[in-house]
Amino acid sequence: MASEQRRQYWGALHAVRKEYMSEVGDNAGMTGATLPHWVEQKYGLKMGLDGSGNYTQDYQVVNPKRFLFFQIKYMK
Repeated sequence: MASEQRRQYWGALHAVRKEYMSEVGDNAGMTGATLPHWVEQKYGLKMGLDGSGNYTQDYQVVNPKRFLFFQIKYMK
């Protein structure tokens, strides 16, 4: 992934986390959807995770229409 694309992706994840927190709340991981699951359901983007549960720069588009909305909204 190119450097500019990497910055866009990490910036988009940072921004979408704010939306997640406002919709789901602080204790979401304990009682509701985790951020990766929520992003996948809402924006069609399966976030990459390493073996320790940390986010990686890799992702997979599982719903192109929802992902397009994510790109328009967050990957500016």
